[in-house]
Amino acid sequence: MNSRQTPIADFPEDAVLSRDRGRLLRLLATLRKAPDSGTARVAYERALAESSAARARRDAQAPAPVFDDSLPVAREAETLVALIRKHPVVVVAGETGSGKTTQLPKLCLAAGRGRAGMIGCTQPRRIAARAVARRVAEELRTPLGAAVGYQVRFTENVGDGTYIKFMTDGILLAEIQSDRWLSKYDTIIVDEAHERSLNIDFLLGYLKQLVRKRPDLKLVITSATIDTGRFARHFDDAPVLSVEGRGFPVEVRYRPYDDDSSAADSRRHESSKAGKSAPRSIQGRAYSASPMERDRPLVELIVAAADEITREDPQGDVLVFLPGEREIRDAHAALNRRQYRSTEVIPLYARLSVRDQDKVFNPGPGRRIVLATNVAETSLTVPRIRYVIDPGAARVKRYSPRGKLDRLHIEPISQASADQRKGRCGRIAAGICYRLYSEDDFNTRPRYTDPEILRASLAGVILRMLTLGLGRVEDFPFIDPPDPRAIADGWQTLAELGAVDEQRKLTAIGRQMSRLPVDVKLARMLVAAQGHGCLAEMTVITAFLGIQDPRERPADAREKADNAHAGFADPNSEFVGILKLWDAYRTAHEDLTQSKLRDWCERRFLGFLRMREWRELHRQLLLACEEMGWNATNAPNAPERCQSHFSGGDGSKKTPGVGRKSGSDTVLGLLHRALIAGLPTQVGHRTEKGFYEAPRQRKFQLFPGSSLAKLPPGRSPSAPKATEGREGPPGRSPSAPKATEGREGPPAWVLVATLIDTQKVWGMMAARIEPDWVIAELPHLLARKHFDPHWSRAQGRVIGSEQISLFGLVLAPKKPVHYGGLYPAEAREIFVRQGLVPGEVDTRSPFLKRNLVTLEKAREEEAKLRRAGLVADEDWQARWYLDRLPADTNSVAALDSGYAQLAPGQRKALEWSLADLLPGEGSEAERFPKYFPLGDTRLALHYRFEPGHAEDGVTLDVPLHLLKALDAPRLGWLVPGLVEEKATALIRSLPKPLRRNYVPAPDFARAFAEACPRAEADSLPGTLARFLTRATGAPVAALDFDESALEPHLRMNLRLAERDGKLLAMSRDLAALKSRYGEDAERAFAERAGERLARTGLTQFPDPPLPVQMAGAAGVPAYPALVDQQDTVALSVFADPDEAAREHDRGVRRLATLALADKLRQVRRQLPVTPKLALLYAAIEGFTQASGQAPSMDGQGARVQDAPAHEHLRADLAQAAMNAVLADSYAGIRDAASFQRLRDAAGTRLFAEAMARLQLAEAILGQVAELRPRLESPLLGWASGNLDDLKAQLSGLVPPGFLRTTPAESLAEYPRYLQALSLRAERALRDPVRDQARMLELKPFSDALAAARRDGRSALPAWQSLRWDLEELRVSVFAQELGTRRQVSAKRLARQLEALT
Repeated sequence: MNSRQTPIADFPEDAVLSRDRGRLLRLLATLRKAPDSGTARVAYERALAESSAARARRDAQAPAPVFDDSLPVAREAETLVALIRKHPVVVVAGETGSGKTTQLPKLCLAAGRGRAGMIGCTQPRRIAARAVARRVAEELRTPLGAAVGYQVRFTENVGDGTYIKFMTDGILLAEIQSDRWLSKYDTIIVDEAHERSLNIDFLLGYLKQLVRKRPDLKLVITSATIDTGRFARHFDDAPVLSVEGRGFPVEVRYRPYDDDSSAADSRRHESSKAGKSAPRSIQGRAYSASPMERDRPLVELIVAAADEITREDPQGDVLVFLPGEREIRDAHAALNRRQYRSTEVIPLYARLSVRDQDKVFNPGPGRRIVLATNVAETSLTVPRIRYVIDPGAARVKRYSPRGKLDRLHIEPISQASADQRKGRCGRIAAGICYRLYSEDDFNTRPRYTDPEILRASLAGVILRMLTLGLGRVEDFPFIDPPDPRAIADGWQTLAELGAVDEQRKLTAIGRQMSRLPVDVKLARMLVAAQGHGCLAEMTVITAFLGIQDPRERPADAREKADNAHAGFADPNSEFVGILKLWDAYRTAHEDLTQSKLRDWCERRFLGFLRMREWRELHRQLLLACEEMGWNATNAPNAPERCQSHFSGGDGSKKTPGVGRKSGSDTVLGLLHRALIAGLPTQVGHRTEKGFYEAPRQRKFQLFPGSSLAKLPPGRSPSAPKATEGREGPPGRSPSAPKATEGREGPPAWVLVATLIDTQKVWGMMAARIEPDWVIAELPHLLARKHFDPHWSRAQGRVIGSEQISLFGLVLAPKKPVHYGGLYPAEAREIFVRQGLVPGEVDTRSPFLKRNLVTLEKAREEEAKLRRAGLVADEDWQARWYLDRLPADTNSVAALDSGYAQLAPGQRKALEWSLADLLPGEGSEAERFPKYFPLGDTRLALHYRFEPGHAEDGVTLDVPLHLLKALDAPRLGWLVPGLVEEKATALIRSLPKPLRRNYVPAPDFARAFAEACPRAEADSLPGTLARFLTRATGAPVAALDFDESALEPHLRMNLRLAERDGKLLAMSRDLAALKSRYGEDAERAFAERAGERLARTGLTQFPDPPLPVQMAGAAGVPAYPALVDQQDTVALSVFADPDEAAREHDRGVRRLATLALADKLRQVRRQLPVTPKLALLYAAIEGFTQASGQAPSMDGQGARVQDAPAHEHLRADLAQAAMNAVLADSYAGIRDAASFQRLRDAAGTRLFAEAMARLQLAEAILGQVAELRPRLESPLLGWASGNLDDLKAQLSGLVPPGFLRTTPAESLAEYPRYLQALSLRAERALRDPVRDQARMLELKPFSDALAAARRDGRSALPAWQSLRWDLEELRVSVFAQELGTRRQVSAKRLARQLEALT
């Protein structure tokens, strides 16, 4: 049978559809594994035949492209077809108007593409995709939806016979979710790639990987202003074709704002073919030259340009670019007032209806002035345009990772965008582009627009990559890799939303979010709403938040619009207002025709198309929820369900659902909790000044048009009122005053859907909330601080206070909590010390009453003996209980429960006896104690008499965390019972000439033990030496004793153990233990001592004062200190007071530097640095003056190497002044008030110090400039050594940055040092031999300093002192007549050097 089986043919790559290729290859692989399987063969051959037949039909029915030879792209048809056939990726750059958008898809058809799959053409905007599809269909003479189709959001016009499909880049991106290979396409054209949106950049990275996996896929990248070199390198040196030429030339006329007297002189123009100066890229440049920020409004400039065009050509169509729809409305009104003859003013933006768009693309006989946003900047060709008016600005959204908000400012466009706008004319005749800014302004703008990936939140990108399994964001082949800070912010956002875990893996929530076609925050709301049972309401709200607000507020009908919108407003939640609006619109949509519905929207000042877009997005969300198995259609009367909890359901104006702590389980509470889940950091708390504090130290105000921002009628304001003319963000409509009925005033707590910065930070779409809702919904993001633990007799347990905060925003300042459930060990000790020992416990266990009776008897006996301190103190009593009670006993309930389970003998062991409370007075107990006191703790002592054994003598049990708290001199005293024996051994270790003065040694030792019965602060050898000196008059020093001759049992044996009792080491050498385990001990000590105090990420001085010393673990002193961590400061605890003081000094100085950063920048800007002085400093620093370039400074005012010379000098002078005002020791600054005084004093002195440094710098740099040419002497041979030494001395005095690093007192002496250097240079030329002799005298000191610099020791104070003394000695030797600041000599420096080495 096998011999008669037909062999398996090779896979026909070019004969099947691309969408079938994966399925066919899987069937072929199955067949090859089992070639005898008839079923597998039949399935493969049938599928192959069907796909081949479909491919043959597409080949036969493919439309024949026709090209317009007048277009430059068509003239390069043969070259482009050859490149497309030969290479997987082709980069095409063509001028605007060259025909690339419409001709490239047809060229791909001519190259044989579109047969195996569709030719996918992406456009950045929906309006462009529809318009270009319609035009290409007309050129191919085919109806739209047949050979040429398009797909945009909510609309698809594509059939099985479609060869060319136009779509937005978002559509193609969405298809990746379901088709990782994009198998429906055999060719993809990415048009307008220069826009570099997030979608485009992600697609370009993804397609770079895909073309390597799919050899059959072709990719064409095109734009008029593309950076061809960068794109070619990105796609592995893909071929580049630049199409030159366009139909007609375009003249550029610059019309910057100017006063009337100079307006005519400032008007200049140039041909588009003139040469362009090389642009200088200045990112983040302030748009001070923008006419929109001048007193003269933008519309006046546009009207002036339109007037000029009308005078020259009253028939030519004009295209005007504007930042947004609000500016379009203003310009529309101004131009209509001009009443140009036979002229129609038409708007053009993305959300226009098809009918309104037809007015633009199907012009009538009259003249038109088209007012467009940047939607017309690329791809779209507005017919008959002869003139373009370009204000040079666009509204750009930039995301701030630090503030976690969007900044929506009007910014200057790049040169590439300006050229795109210019290219909109000159397509039917010679065109003119009016730029409402200067040519110099144009030349200083960046060449290309910042890609969106560098100015947007990356949370959605990261979630998409996790879903698709594309690996690390840092490794993904973006053209411009995103900033690591933006990546970290994206991860942080996803973690806050619960989409990823600590290992940055997708959680179940994250997987659900990835399947929803909305922003990550909106997706998180839907996931939360599904869990809370309010999904129906949330789909309406998230769909609304996903579009532009449909509520309109025309400038000429604001009051009417406010009254119309008030019918849908809610006084406590704008989200509930959205539900009201939806309910009304849904009812109208069901009852009215389309024309009636349009009238209904117009009467209520609602954008008809935006309302339709809202409904379409809502439908799309319902379908997505249905695919996930969620039911989002089972909640009728959603507004009533929520409103009933606002008004109590009886029509009254009370708000029980808002004004009380409960209510988080109501529909209203659950809905807003779901909103909080998606907006975790957009909660605000109202301050006394009227603004809202948000997490991460942000502040915002409610948008004045919000119903929550207004006061009810008749109430006096407690905060500044919002006025009608108050500036606010565009595109949102306020509500009428009557919407405030039923509310007492601005809410204390709000949730806002959007935080946006438009010069001020505004909160948009707000709702009144309760902080308990935030606490219930975001437990994973809350910081909980517990304090004030104390025993409560009434509750029978330890009670504490809890402060709950969300990224610094306090939600609950002092909430009572059960402290034992959080910190059982600490609560146990408080229970014993504050409850059991004083008897403040109401317990059923009888042992406590009996113990109190026994204690009273013991005190009576103590009174009879008339000796205080015989009865065991409260510390002993507490430790007695702690040693016997179970570890989980920290409350009365636990005590009674545990006592009831004890055996009678164990119960008896909990009762005291008089012998326990009155220990024997025998000397043995005092001479050989059982415990070694250390702070509030007692360490166990063990005794062993076994000579030669490792534990012979006294052994001390040392926990690891207390190792560094041990004091070597104190351990040297051992215990009182061994002091006499150790003193005897020390006396016998003295050298014989001294030892003979103290015979017999035991007698002197006994006398010493009686005179010093207890350990003193000094070491035992030191104390013994002083005693012996006083006793005999013969001087003895502590170093005279030979401690190495002592027997092992006369040195304390230390047994080091971990917290769980595990033995780490045993040694009699404390220094060796500290060296080996010191770092571990420090960490363990800090964990115990500073678990309540430790903080990180501080940028302000902590509010609670920092004690110099506090009780650490087991009462051992701990020393809190601020620790410098460069960008922030941490609060930690140290066991060593000296180390704590050093770290605290650095930490306070760092906080002061951060606090004075703005002041430092102000001082730097105000310093009057002359260009001459900057050039002199540049010569020292080793860089050239780069005038006109923006300075680059770091956050603390430090200079950066790519800044101009004068900014370097300013930065160094300002930093030097900062070092001077912060030169003192600040270890004593322990509270915020002291720090405030330090900061204020330093800020007051800063500018004066900087000016003093500037004056001194002028003198120093002048001397250096005069001195340097004189050191270029023609000395030869051995005499050149003198010259080298002179140059080395000058370089040492004025190295790069010397103004910043040299101490003030030393810098003041520089003129004298330089004058001495000048005199030496003159005298060295006259008598080089004498100069060399003096030089050799000083050479050992200069060599030593050079060696110290190499070893990194030169910054130590002693070496710095030697350095400046050497400069004084040089003055004394080479220019004695100048005098010295202090007495110096070679012998003195030699002694200093000897002490250092």
